[in-house]
Amino acid sequence: MLGATGLALPFAAEARPRKFRFVHFTDLHIQPELGAADGVALAVKKVLSLNPRPDFIITGGDHVMDANKVTPARADLQFNILAEALKPLEMPVYHTIGNHDAYGWSSELLRVEFDPGYGKRMYAERVAKGPLYRSFDFAGWHFAILDSIFFVPPHSWRAEIGDAQLQWLKDDLAKTGRSRPVIILTHCPLMTLFSQYTSASTAAATDSLVVRNGKEVRDQFKDYNVKAVLQGHTHVVEECIYTGTHYITGGAVCGDWWKGPRLGVHPEGFAVFDVDGSSFRWEYTTYGWRARA
Repeated sequence: MLGATGLALPFAAEARPRKFRFVHFTDLHIQPELGAADGVALAVKKVLSLNPRPDFIITGGDHVMDANKVTPARADLQFNILAEALKPLEMPVYHTIGNHDAYGWSSELLRVEFDPGYGKRMYAERVAKGPLYRSFDFAGWHFAILDSIFFVPPHSWRAEIGDAQLQWLKDDLAKTGRSRPVIILTHCPLMTLFSQYTSASTAAATDSLVVRNGKEVRDQFKDYNVKAVLQGHTHVVEECIYTGTHYITGGAVCGDWWKGPRLGVHPEGFAVFDVDGSSFRWEYTTYGWRARA
């Protein structure tokens, strides 16, 4: 499955886009069960075997199977397994938070709110190792990573970009300028057809499926050169294109939570992006995993 953008406006020579490759590596859901650690290790091995090798990796969220309603020991175990599985990666890795990465939010019995790692803190300290929404530049392109996970007290969450983050995105894009190509990363989709092909053609998307203020987010970037929004969460391989922006959902490293292909048709894998100047191509790459369930 391939997609390509159009050309952007000319850049100053020092900022002119050039060729590079990166991987969107989303929805690992690592855990001790079902061989998940071996699966992620095999996926990492496949990434390292790519020719050319990626210049960097962007994870798309849901790194662990679940930290929401587990004991401190279980959360610690999952994050330790994750760190070990990703250790062989020899290129920079940028992380996007997913809903399963937040510790203790769904716990009604454990007094984990008093734990120093409660909520997003454990993930921030052990995985992101920095701000949960941030941006960086590479080879003339700009990447903005969003945090689409919004806590709803006392024990829930929804997909939303908060006001402070919206302002940050507005300021970040203003500094980037309208000609530089941009890619935005989010765990929960801003745009998807998932409800239409899994429920019914008139089914409404919930705010646990898509970002509830996704239109407001798009309004922030619609006048900029946003080539793609890379998404996770639904574990499907999907591409929607609207006014030149590609909304790409990058499958899942774990497929159907390590039980086989998602919906029977989307196998375990990750997306590989090849950028050439101001355009890109992408394809979904499998890595040979066979479910043990």
